[in-house]
Amino acid sequence: MNANNAPRRSRAVQRGFGLIEIMVGVVIGLIAVLVIYQVYAVAEGFKRNTTAAGEAQQNGLFSAFVLGMEIGNGGAGIATAAQDLASCPDPGGAMPQRFAQSFRPIPVLITDGGASATSDSFVVNYSMATTLANSALFTGNAAPGATFPVQSPGGFHIDDLVVGISAPTAPGSPCASSRVTAVSVPDANGIVTITQTPLFPAGGIAFSGSSVLLNMGPCNRAQKIRYSVNNGVLYSTPLLDTSGANCGNLANPLVGNPLASNILVMKVEYGIDSDLDPKRLLDTWVQASAAPWDPATLLPAPVTTINQIKAVRIGIIVQSDQFDKNLAGFTGGDYVNGDYNWVLFDCSAANKANCPGRLTGSVPATVSPAGNWRFRKYETVIPLRNEIWNKS
Repeated sequence: MNANNAPRRSRAVQRGFGLIEIMVGVVIGLIAVLVIYQVYAVAEGFKRNTTAAGEAQQNGLFSAFVLGMEIGNGGAGIATAAQDLASCPDPGGAMPQRFAQSFRPIPVLITDGGASATSDSFVVNYSMATTLANSALFTGNAAPGATFPVQSPGGFHIDDLVVGISAPTAPGSPCASSRVTAVSVPDANGIVTITQTPLFPAGGIAFSGSSVLLNMGPCNRAQKIRYSVNNGVLYSTPLLDTSGANCGNLANPLVGNPLASNILVMKVEYGIDSDLDPKRLLDTWVQASAAPWDPATLLPAPVTTINQIKAVRIGIIVQSDQFDKNLAGFTGGDYVNGDYNWVLFDCSAANKANCPGRLTGSVPATVSPAGNWRFRKYETVIPLRNEIWNKS
């Protein structure tokens, strides 16, 4: 019996992934995404940390450089006439306009902030006379607002800011500032006639032949500039107007120019010769919070007290522009559990109470916004070279 074998039907080959393979692939993908996210988060943290520290460092270095340069100019153009200017009285009134109208030979006037963590402010006083460094003698009397007869050919120019000192040897003698509007040709004896517009006081004062006249240089270059910190911004504020017909008058209103941001604290101290030794060496640091170094006492102080000031030092605490939300609980250096504890003007003494002018403070870890900030601390000492070079 013959049997016919029916042809077999081959089963079609199936292609694709099963459910298990898909689930395994999803799990691997999720792990890869998680790893990539973690790598990105770590990289972003390092970047934020680096840029935040860099921002704080840049602001701090810039602020220290600008302030150091300005304080270094303190006393320029007035140090050589310090003995004459010391006879000028303190005008009184409210700060900072009080110092703007003062002719006292104080290169830098510091106003204490009242607490270690509250920023101080200071005013730098200097001029840029180019042709006359010493005071010139009056050769005759001058009524208030009248012309000045002075023996100084070539020493004065139009728009110079000048200060007349009525009796240089008598403390408390009247002084007055003016803006030069015209200068005559010198006569055979080198005497010139200066036409002037009184500034402080507005009506001027009378001068006798024993008076002297100090040239502070072009009125738009004689500077009394206040440096202060407000809401984390460092400002420079000119106290004198430097424009047009108002040049030399009080700036009204006082307009601050922002210099740097994220300045948390700025502290300023005087370096003084407290023992008045023959070498007149700086031997300690003092704050401007008590007599005789607070503004109210220093402004009318005798020149012997003013001459004790040899240098100024500045301490700046700068905050980063970006915060690090992963810094909570960080401990190391000046950080304790996220708080930043700073010390300014430290010294090597075992007993820190013996460090003159030492200041401490703390910046708590912020909670709004959640995170913490990076900080940088800068200190610099600026010798008052104009004062030092011009003192015997």
